[in-house]
Amino acid sequence: MRAWTTMLVWIAAAGCDMGDMGDLVAVVQVEASLRENTCGDAAGGIPERATLRVELYERDGTLTWVGSQGTFRASIDHEGNFAYRVSERATLRREEPGFDGVRAACIVERSEEIVGRLVRGTGSSTDAGDAGDAGDAGDAGGQPASVTATDTLRVAPLVGSDCSDFVGAGAFAALPCRIVVELDGAER
Repeated sequence: MRAWTTMLVWIAAAGCDMGDMGDLVAVVQVEASLRENTCGDAAGGIPERATLRVELYERDGTLTWVGSQGTFRASIDHEGNFAYRVSERATLRREEPGFDGVRAACIVERSEEIVGRLVRGTGSSTDAGDAGDAGDAGDAGGQPASVTATDTLRVAPLVGSDCSDFVGAGAFAALPCRIVVELDGAER
């Protein structure tokens, strides 16, 4: 799934030497659904829907998400709420001479935020009752772990940048822009 790599490519580097990831909490099948894309084709042709296999590990307030499209670590609280944020600057074009003097560089800030909730299965040491109605089902035979999240990617030119040549014609549909993907998965 090359297209989801666009969303998670910046966080994949975080997975390079993960060390002890903690205890395996669940292996989930995640359905990813594109909800918004104002960036256009520059985002790499993100599909409307995709299915991902993800392993979730937890240790000492840290959730580690390991999937074929990227790996990241997020802070997680006792209730299962987690958040991951990263940003970086990228130079799309350096400053160059123009007809009326020097044309400003095109520098953008790219940021990604993944915010969600892990509902731990009843086999874990946490209280399954936190899952609402599903807690009763857990007491009567087990509740599988599940995860929901929103992955939001934003791209915006820095103040003073000239990125007009990167808007339209196969590049960004607009700048600033964002892509929002909803993630919903459960143990199978």
